[in-house]
Amino acid sequence: MIKERFPGLMANMQVYRTPVSRITGIGAHLPTREIDNRTLVEMIDAPPEVKKKLGKMIDRVTGIKSRRYAPQGTAPSDLACEATTLALESAGVALSQIDTLIFASTDLDIIEPATANIVQQKLGIERINAFDVTNACNSFLQGMNVANSLLATGAANRVLVTSGEVGSYVFNRQLASLGELNIKMGGLTLGDAGAAVIMERANGSAGLLEINLMSIGEHWETCHVPEMTDWRQTEGGSIHGWFYLDMPKLATIAREATVDYFADYATYRRSAHDDHALLERLVQIIPHQISPRFIEDIGRAVFPRGTAADFRRVCVTADIYGNTASTAIPLAMVKLITDGVIEFGSGQEILLYGAASGFGLGHIRMRL
Repeated sequence: MIKERFPGLMANMQVYRTPVSRITGIGAHLPTREIDNRTLVEMIDAPPEVKKKLGKMIDRVTGIKSRRYAPQGTAPSDLACEATTLALESAGVALSQIDTLIFASTDLDIIEPATANIVQQKLGIERINAFDVTNACNSFLQGMNVANSLLATGAANRVLVTSGEVGSYVFNRQLASLGELNIKMGGLTLGDAGAAVIMERANGSAGLLEINLMSIGEHWETCHVPEMTDWRQTEGGSIHGWFYLDMPKLATIAREATVDYFADYATYRRSAHDDHALLERLVQIIPHQISPRFIEDIGRAVFPRGTAADFRRVCVTADIYGNTASTAIPLAMVKLITDGVIEFGSGQEILLYGAASGFGLGHIRMRL
């Protein structure tokens, strides 16, 4: 049973009846170059018979039709800075009013120092508490979690959480056969983006209501960068960036864990808080954008007897942006704001659901 394999999913829930932090500004940056599946296939070194079938297979297996690629030489810090500028404008605050900078990303400019220091330099900030938080595709949610704690304790007054992802750099463009797609399809879903939020202390009912994030470490080997995890044991070995994902295995783990997670969450809300109307209150559930196929599974997990209207409350952007790793959830939030679906100051409740290699999962629920 899934409950035996994934026990205690609600055991460490952070609950805030009165929020201690809130998002006051948000921004996302997308490179202008759009790569559809046909263009992507042209970039891959594969036998003609493989390339002939590949485009339709990507669409059928993942549901992804396009993604954005940044220009050659773009660093994660560049995309983070672009998004930061937009988040500052959204919040209506000056850069000088930020006292903590968290770079929360799967990607990084270099191994050392922290990419946060590079973002700091590019933004022109002389001195600030700047550091990285990394937890695969859940990095951004974990960055928000850290920011919430800093704001709650008074260690920070205004926090910038920012990220940049250049997934186009790490996908393996060598494909000898269709059989290799079991471990290389994931790389074909990746897209590039930047995202940022400004977080401050809450001053009312709006803000983060719940944080529940965790990892099930036994599954870390299903998805990793570099592709070869034993590179340190090889004489003269060096790290390389190819993305490895056992997609069938991780998809099964993610699907089973997600079904169990939302079942336990609904039970938890009913038993611990006598809350029988949570799903009706949630205006949007914004999951990590692995693929539209995965998000369909999330919709069925959240709404086992759901209607078409219910499923429309589960946000999908992976079909047009691909999997942009840690930036996917804030990027989806920006699209929903632009489309007029959600709005800060509205009192709407939304739930951000994270899923990441590791295997990491969990959520943040907030009131806008």
